[in-house]
Amino acid sequence: MGGGVISKIIYFWAFIIGVIIFGKIFGFMNDTKTSVIILIAAALVYIVWTVGRTMAVRRREEQQWQAQQAQLAKKKGNKRR
Repeated sequence: MGGGVISKIIYFWAFIIGVIIFGKIFGFMNDTKTSVIILIAAALVYIVWTVGRTMAVRRREEQQWQAQQAQLAKKKGNKRR
């Protein structure tokens, strides 16, 4: 998946269109009130999912960086002996 703002906007709208299509197929979106509630819930789910994935990627990268720094420090410590 792309990491840019434009790609996130495109993925969001693709997700929302998918929700609308499945909602119509399965009969969840019969009236306007139900449709709005489902779309708001879908938007919140998408936002939480995207933020969670972004935070997980950042945490993984930070852990990898810390592991690399620890390995470099260990190698430097062995060279001094």
